Amino acid sequence: MQFQQGLFFFCTICVKNQNFFRILDKKEYELKDHLGNVRVAIGDMKLPANEAKSTRGVPPFLTDEKTVNDYYPFGMTIAERSFSTAGYRYGFNGQEKVDEIKGEGNSYDFGARIYDPRSGRWLSVDPLASKYPQWSPYSAMANNPIMFFDADGREPVPSYQRLNPWFTLKATQWYSTAGIYDSKTFNEAAAYSTKYLLPKAFQSVSQRNSYYGWAQGQADAKGYGSKWFGAAELVTGLNAVGGTELPNMWVIKDNTESFLKGGNKFLFSHNMNNAKDLLADGKLSGGFNDANGAKQSFEGLTGMALDNKMVEFEQSKVQEYINSYKGNDLNSIIENINGLMQNPLGPGAVKDVMKDSFNGGKSFNFKSYEDRVKLGQELIKKAHNE
Repeated sequence: MQFQQGLFFFCTICVKNQNFFRILDKKEYELKDHLGNVRVAIGDMKLPANEAKSTRGVPPFLTDEKTVNDYYPFGMTIAERSFSTAGYRYGFNGQEKVDEIKGEGNSYDFGARIYDPRSGRWLSVDPLASKYPQWSPYSAMANNPIMFFDADGREPVPSYQRLNPWFTLKATQWYSTAGIYDSKTFNEAAAYSTKYLLPKAFQSVSQRNSYYGWAQGQADAKGYGSKWFGAAELVTGLNAVGGTELPNMWVIKDNTESFLKGGNKFLFSHNMNNAKDLLADGKLSGGFNDANGAKQSFEGLTGMALDNKMVEFEQSKVQEYINSYKGNDLNSIIENINGLMQNPLGPGAVKDVMKDSFNGGKSFNFKSYEDRVKLGQELIKKAHNE
């Protein structure tokens, strides 16, 4: 009687919930890595294992593994560490295999193109080739399959975009992959940091260099005519002040390196403040006292005239930084910087100004406010094609 009551109760549940039963061995679950590569695919069956392995008298179960894959960097499977049951067709970047073309596991259909994981190359030209002139139209994943994946055979996608649901950027942060900044998040962070004057968001010379490039792009897009931030980007590049973040190879002395990095940081907050005002309407308001104590004004200036005045403003701040330096090695630092101005590996525009205005750099004195202003304004002139 108890058995009949239990059976009646069980059958009642079955009637009320028609989905109570389902057919097994019809579903598959994929376990993927950060690039979307299918590493393991399992079915929904529980396979009984050998009873001798049981520890509590109940046979343990094994997962129904449909495929297990281990890959070489560009997607070819490592045969001795992989297997796949007949009919399972997905693998590298989560894409479908096309075994009919070149044999099992040798071709993947990404949608826009067919990919050969043995050579790490596409079988046809990139439909977005004009967007990436620096790469071969047949190269895959920006030649960096550890940091990039490809969603549809058209262009590399940074791996963080797949992980994004588990990570939220702060408003002042951006994504970087192998030293390459994601333009969308960098632009958003630069705009936010400028609006709220947060220079600490840019913590290195290279990051500030990228900011100057962003600011110049904004000014150009708005048609304001200022080229000052482009000049700032030039002189903070890797072959100029940005070189302080590279191994110095005895070219830049340690104290000079520290001095230039400190100056770059000191100036940046002032330059960001100017960027905020200039990007609002193409103008700056107010004024400043220059290094000689003379009052200067930004009022009514635009284009090249404004840029020249911004050079005077920045070099007045540089003079302030020099005058506040506490070390007793300032003369050796200035001497080292003056020698660097004669470096044939420096920016081409700087070398031209040194040649035309400072006897190849031999007569340039970094400690001189007038020399630095002349250098800056000559660079501005070149930027305006004057």
